[in-house]
Amino acid sequence: MKTFKRFKDIVNANVNAKLDKMEDPEKMIRYMLTEMEETLIEAKSAAAERMANRSVIEEESRQAAKELERWAHRAALAVEKGRDDLAREALIEKSRVAKRVAGLDEELAQMNAIVNSMQEQISKLEAKRQEVRDKQRMLIQRAYHAKEKQKVVETLREIDCAATCHKFVELEEKIERMEADAEMAGFRGNSQSSENQFAKMETDEAIEAELAQLKASKTK
Repeated sequence: MKTFKRFKDIVNANVNAKLDKMEDPEKMIRYMLTEMEETLIEAKSAAAERMANRSVIEEESRQAAKELERWAHRAALAVEKGRDDLAREALIEKSRVAKRVAGLDEELAQMNAIVNSMQEQISKLEAKRQEVRDKQRMLIQRAYHAKEKQKVVETLREIDCAATCHKFVELEEKIERMEADAEMAGFRGNSQSSENQFAKMETDEAIEAELAQLKASKTK
């Protein structure tokens, strides 16, 4: 029954889990179909073997039933002829054959159950294979979409929103500091310019005063 265990694994396989290991969803679908085809061949071969075994049992059961009938007839004939000794022997054989018939019937019932189960599993696998074939294109597109969606989710997960927002705040503060420094630099530039003007005026005034003193001393 290993064949049907593999069938169960294929039918119940988690496609998303498989796709995590296979980059190409189309290859995954083809792989599944190939596995189903191979399993169907094995399953049908195994079922054919069981049905052949069942035919052998059925034939043995028919022969045993004829033998049982024959010994019953012989026992009745021996009694009719007054041969109790032969009748006893016939009944003993009849009892032995009856047990064999019962055993064959039980074996046949078990074999029928096995064959029916195998045929049911084969029908399920054939239906699943046809379903995959019918939906192959759609399944491939869905698989690709699922993988892309998963990538987006993983990317978003990797982004730390708090850290990103903090970086933006730091950048904004840095720009504000740069703007403030630029304004202060302009203010300091203007202040220095005025200071120079005042210094020049004071120097000019001192020179004029000294010049006036020199002129006054000359006139004396």
